[in-house]
Amino acid sequence: MNSRLVPICAVLAAGLLLAVAAAAQYQGQVDVNAVVVPVTVRNKSGKVVTGVGRGRFHLKVDGLKVPIRDLDLESDLPISLGFILDTSGSMMGRKMSGSQELMTAFLDNRREDDQIALWTFGDDRVLERFPFGMGWYLLPRVLETLKPWSTTALYDMVQMVPDILEKARHHRRAAILLTDGVDNASSMTAEEATAVAHRLETPIYVLGVEPPPPMATPGGPSYEEILTLIADASGGHYRRIPRAEEMPEVVDELLNELSSRYILTFETSGIGHRKWRPIEVTVDGYQVTTRSGYVGTLP
Repeated sequence: MNSRLVPICAVLAAGLLLAVAAAAQYQGQVDVNAVVVPVTVRNKSGKVVTGVGRGRFHLKVDGLKVPIRDLDLESDLPISLGFILDTSGSMMGRKMSGSQELMTAFLDNRREDDQIALWTFGDDRVLERFPFGMGWYLLPRVLETLKPWSTTALYDMVQMVPDILEKARHHRRAAILLTDGVDNASSMTAEEATAVAHRLETPIYVLGVEPPPPMATPGGPSYEEILTLIADASGGHYRRIPRAEEMPEVVDELLNELSSRYILTFETSGIGHRKWRPIEVTVDGYQVTTRSGYVGTLP
């Protein structure tokens, strides 16, 4: 090979890498070798707290201690929220109108750089109604067109969360599920849906609208217990709303929790097989809620 070609190839390769990095940054994917872990910190009474020193945070992956690269408070960062609305027949009436009012309240409290998307589900169809990047002024019009109908495939919907958040621009993101929890059409079981939630990279915050009868199956867990398991498995949180009229009041509480999470980041090495790796985050003197793991290489 001509020796003059080597530095030229090196320059071209470097230029290509810079172009790829720039494109990734434009798409909000700044560092493909980093794992982002949202962490909610609570005191013993369950109240969300901030102002916790970095030295109190500890991280383990595969049981081994891993250094924390970055630790930021989410209130300083824009967010992408993927709303998932149950539009099955059981959501008819005040449940649906209350859900629409809640989303409108989020619009009123958004920041300029925040993003919102809306998806709906009933039977086996999960439909994109309002994509990330669409003009904010159109969302109320979209909400007015929604009509409850059909059965509920809630557990099947959980596996669609990665697709729902796929086009989100910000690293700070969450799925917000509004449902009454009655599943009567899924091919997946509640246990399978919970296992899927464990592997999600995005936390699901579940709002239980006028929770249903106590038992999902005779002798089994209640619908609320199942919703709690799914939310906790993803690193999110379940919130019971006993009366649909209270839904707009939940906005401040939920926004406070979303703004009070810490964003913990650590690097992966690219060494080893890409596989499921459990994450353990502890904070001295506090309780934490976070994602349970990631699919990737060793730190």
